[in-house]
Amino acid sequence: MLISKQKVALPLVFILIATFLAPVWAVEYNPGVSVGQYVVFGHWHGINTPFSEVMNWKKVEVVAVSGKEVTLLTTGQYKNGTAMPYNGDTYIYNLETGATNETHSDLKSIIPANLNEGDTVPPGTFAVGGTEIRTYLGVGRVVNIVVEEAKDANVTVAYDKASGMALEWQSWMTQPNGVEAAIQYDISDTNIFEVPRPAASIPMAAFYALGAVAVVLPIMTVIVLRRRTPHAETEALEKKVIDLTYNLSGVNRGECYLAESLQSCLKIVSDLHSRGVNGLCIVREDPEFVTKNYGLKPEDVVLLSSQPIKGFKAISSLQEISIAVTKFLKSGGGAVLLDGLEYLVSRFGFNTVYMCLQEKHIEFLEAGAVLLIPVNMETLDSREKSQLLSELKLL
Repeated sequence: MLISKQKVALPLVFILIATFLAPVWAVEYNPGVSVGQYVVFGHWHGINTPFSEVMNWKKVEVVAVSGKEVTLLTTGQYKNGTAMPYNGDTYIYNLETGATNETHSDLKSIIPANLNEGDTVPPGTFAVGGTEIRTYLGVGRVVNIVVEEAKDANVTVAYDKASGMALEWQSWMTQPNGVEAAIQYDISDTNIFEVPRPAASIPMAAFYALGAVAVVLPIMTVIVLRRRTPHAETEALEKKVIDLTYNLSGVNRGECYLAESLQSCLKIVSDLHSRGVNGLCIVREDPEFVTKNYGLKPEDVVLLSSQPIKGFKAISSLQEISIAVTKFLKSGGGAVLLDGLEYLVSRFGFNTVYMCLQEKHIEFLEAGAVLLIPVNMETLDSREKSQLLSELKLL
């Protein structure tokens, strides 16, 4: 009789738990925006497409919120002053069902707020592939990544988790001639970060469910951990997104480059920084000028000198440079600018500097990071040029 009662009691326990927890765990598809909020898109970058060169701005503004429905007004302008396609159009999105009158894009300008990784995006075509923190306009935001994959195209959108508004778009495609093209843009202005959101109230059912959770917590923990195990497909998708981020700035992960100007290297680091890639700039220029004109933080810029100035850290030896770069890469850093190659060669000799670069090349390859070295090639003889180009690519 004891065994029989246990067989009956155990299913009843799980039924009770499911009754209380189902409404707590169910995904709620709610708007996270209010009338008057907006995002303005800029920072257009393209590869093998003139599209980004002619774009000026695009604004998406919330003009109505009613229940599960949000109405957005889209406006935009080319650099020549003419209006973008869909300028002045108004689109209605039902965030619970996915119904909308917008037809020109499968991924939309807004999704429900506060979704989590794995949650389905109505009407069910896509799901949140990952959740991460990215920096926009100097503010760290939690974003949900949604990806649309096709045979010859890929679109990735980063949605602000709290509001559901799209903050960044990346897309690539293989053109009919076989050449790959890509474009990326993100927000250049918004007011959605400024509005504090009240803490969500906890449903009473959650309190009743706590006791039941305590009973089966070990079992549920195992189940959740198994469900959260990353799949190879997801990892491959994330890698493609990261690779595209670097490609849009004209570089490839794991590569080391020579460039003819410091300005071109700083622009690449700045572009990557605007998309959330950490940078380290070791420069012979005024570090204050670099931070002010390229949107970098003071802690990202180090002076290549024996004397620090203006509160910026200074390093002067190859050993110090090597340690700083290794530490940066191990912390997850992505782009390193090493200025002053001529200065280093004059102090330590070409062979010593070249051997150091050979060792660092492997570190950058392993970390999937990028090294940028501006250099005046006319200061090098033919043998030195050949040696450098055997380890570094010319931008």
